[in-house]
Amino acid sequence: MDLKIGNRIRKVREIKGYSQENLASELGMSITGYGKIERDEVSINMDRLQQISKVLEVGVETIIGFDENVAFNNFNSKIEQQIGRYDMPMEMKKLYEENIQLLKEKISYLEQEIRFLKGQN
Repeated sequence: MDLKIGNRIRKVREIKGYSQENLASELGMSITGYGKIERDEVSINMDRLQQISKVLEVGVETIIGFDENVAFNNFNSKIEQQIGRYDMPMEMKKLYEENIQLLKEKISYLEQEIRFLKGQN
């Protein structure tokens, strides 16, 4: 899926835990105006993109080059590294690994459901 800049901004904002209201306020914009950026209803200039990246505490290149598959895989490997780093009982490690596997399966199922609902299966 090729993401437009507004959708990339939205994905980064969601990962960083900001609401649209938070970001709009930080940028001195109305929520409606900010929402139009994320929906790609208005063009965004480099100055505005730099302001957004500053509020989100990421580089402009992070937003422009955002790939949700890479972000998801990086997130998973960081979790897996943390599980392996601690000297926890084997039973607990196994439970964490099973939980991660269940979450991966759930995400896969939800992605299939989204494709089905969009008529792309």
